[in-house]
Amino acid sequence: MKAWQNELERRKKAKPLISKSQDWQHMEEMNIFPEDLLLSYWDSRVPGSYAPESLIVGAVQSVENMGRDVSSAEKLLEKGFEYLKAKNLLQLKAITSEIFFLLSKAKQIESHDYKNFERPLTWEEVSEKFSKEKYNLCENFDIIKDKIYGGWLGQLAGASMGTKLEGYTHDALEEAYGDQLGNYIGEVSTINDDITYELIFLKTYEEKKQGITSNDIAKNWIAYIPFGWSAELVALENIKRGIFPPESGYFNNPFQEWIGSQMRCMVHGLLCPGNPYEASRLAFIDSQVSHSGNGVYGGINSAVMTSLAFIENDPKKIVQKSLDFIPNNSEFKKNVENVVKYCRENEDWVYVLKLVEKDFEKYNWVHLYPNTAAVITSLWYGNGDFNKTMKIVSSFGYDVDCNAGEIGTILGIIYGKENIPAYWSEPLRDTLQTYLPSFHKIKINDLSEWQIHLIFPYL
Repeated sequence: MKAWQNELERRKKAKPLISKSQDWQHMEEMNIFPEDLLLSYWDSRVPGSYAPESLIVGAVQSVENMGRDVSSAEKLLEKGFEYLKAKNLLQLKAITSEIFFLLSKAKQIESHDYKNFERPLTWEEVSEKFSKEKYNLCENFDIIKDKIYGGWLGQLAGASMGTKLEGYTHDALEEAYGDQLGNYIGEVSTINDDITYELIFLKTYEEKKQGITSNDIAKNWIAYIPFGWSAELVALENIKRGIFPPESGYFNNPFQEWIGSQMRCMVHGLLCPGNPYEASRLAFIDSQVSHSGNGVYGGINSAVMTSLAFIENDPKKIVQKSLDFIPNNSEFKKNVENVVKYCRENEDWVYVLKLVEKDFEKYNWVHLYPNTAAVITSLWYGNGDFNKTMKIVSSFGYDVDCNAGEIGTILGIIYGKENIPAYWSEPLRDTLQTYLPSFHKIKINDLSEWQIHLIFPYL
């Protein structure tokens, strides 16, 4: 039926009805800019760690990181915080929208370093130099299965530990926790936003297999995911309005080069053991739902290192091999190579940490760059020791749960389920909990079996 026919039929069938109420009072309940969302942009607390955060400040900060003039938007921040203090939420809504408008129109600074780097956006351009070599895995299926289970255990253990620590500096964490860093602090909980997107990817992959597209993932995001944070929130808003990938990842999205892709692309490496090229392809398809440019490269890097962990036990070699799967002449590659250089030339990881803090002092703690640096440094100096590596990554600060989750996945694959220290695995009680309506609680063993069946459907 044509749309005009549908409308005409509905109108013909309608019978006039005198109502006691015009139902306009419900409009307030359907507020298009809810107070909770508004306040979360200006002054919020991270759910796990209670660290302070202002997304609107991070948005302005990040657009400047991408080489644009944000001076007009910056001038409005001070006024916005005055409205916040005075609880003038009506004006705060208006100035929030104005800031996002100004960011969307911010002009490129011709002298900015960001312009000096390449930023390929299509898969053909991104993957032009990637090796398609697929490594031979051991023929023992039980070992592969054990490594996949170990990867999930490691990811959930690391994320559970890091949730309590994210958003603080190294110095603040050392002062508060000292020798406790690198251990669980407080109650162990697997609930966070990172795993959410991995579960939806697996569901979409189960439906579409190798033919999966970014649009397929986007449709399942909007169907199953109730809320997002930073880049994912903007992407969900875009998808809701029919703006699909790759536009959903960059349209009015100041957070497009934050950590969101890095935090969730381990699932692609787990799905492609020993096949980093295919892992990178799936990570690209997934990442561009909510990210663009360097943000996508970070997701690819996470997937590649996870895939390589099935065939390489030395974290340093994994880091070095992953460099071949980052687009040449990109800003992300420059930053990764700098951190690797720091690690090669210095014996003290704390010294490298201080270099990283200085290099990325203008970047938000949720941005991709300082967090990738934390992952690389921790893997490098941890030398494959699970406890030591977790100590380093937890001490780094930044987005600790994402970083520890990535590291935990890589080391969990290397170790295998049976060799992960009981201290890390037993408190999880083989259970993953989420805020997804369709995945409130799932056994980690069942999650692993689900993924194994997707890899080896004939078994």
